[in-house]
Amino acid sequence: MLGVVYAPARERMFYTLADGSAVEETGPFDADAPGAVTPVRVSSPDNDALRVVASKSHRDAATDAYIAGYAVGDLKSAGSSLKFCLVATGEADLYPRLGRTMEWDTAAGHAVLAGAGGQVVRFDDHTPLGYGKEGFANPFFIALAPGVVLKPAS
Repeated sequence: MLGVVYAPARERMFYTLADGSAVEETGPFDADAPGAVTPVRVSSPDNDALRVVASKSHRDAATDAYIAGYAVGDLKSAGSSLKFCLVATGEADLYPRLGRTMEWDTAAGHAVLAGAGGQVVRFDDHTPLGYGKEGFANPFFIALAPGVVLKPAS
């Protein structure tokens, strides 16, 4: 999978390389002077103090109730595909999304997370999130670092 996620306000860009790995490039970005590029890798999560990231603008009671089932050490809000990238860089361990998204909303972030060793699973049965669905709508999902002990959907 190939993907690029750019967060201009944070001067951070995440992308996958031809070998499937993921990197982060930090700015300031200038055509004559590229930013510093570093490999990214998911963290080894501590299930007694998970770092969770959730949607800044689409968080709801169902998401909060699901997050409450975990031992959370830190909870951040972030926008857009940046949430996938925070899991990819090890800044977060878990990103549950219990709201409507489309494949084009998730594909690039999913690629970066996969390149960093993470995964995205369906919320209902924890099977891998797939693409090419009729209508392109995603089911609810969870992006995570391997080692997170997932709670069942309720």
